[in-house]
Amino acid sequence: MGFFGELFEDVTGKSKRPEIKGSRFENFVSNEIFTDMLFDLVEMTRDFDSNKERFEERSLNPDFLFRDKRTREEFWVEAKYRNGLFKNNKGQLVCEICKQWQLDRYRDVEKTTGKKVYICLGIGEDPRYPETIHLIPVSDAYPQLFQSKLKETLLWKSPEL
Repeated sequence: MGFFGELFEDVTGKSKRPEIKGSRFENFVSNEIFTDMLFDLVEMTRDFDSNKERFEERSLNPDFLFRDKRTREEFWVEAKYRNGLFKNNKGQLVCEICKQWQLDRYRDVEKTTGKKVYICLGIGEDPRYPETIHLIPVSDAYPQLFQSKLKETLLWKSPEL
């Protein structure tokens, strides 16, 4: 695909590039889910382009550290965006939220910092306007989630569905 094709995909939200989709969903999570009115942003990992220049070790942490303004409790959030579900090798519909080594790393962060870690999973065609949002504690997470677990962890659903 040429320059103009990529530009069109970037502008319309249809970009297939993971770093663009991820960045757009991280913005959605920070601005629409964990809003400034209710949560302080304590820490945020560097973006893909910044880490290309020189990798910062704290980028291994989840994407955000928020503080609830009401309770003062701090917690980590890792933003993950997926286009949809797929059939695994047993023919079951699942959503792959991460790799096992990533899940192990998030659990290690929870253990070493003493702060809960959640995966904020968005599903849909455009990371700027997800169809559903799920909030999954890493303690209850698996690399692939069945539809039943997605229903349990549903935080928000687009009114257009």
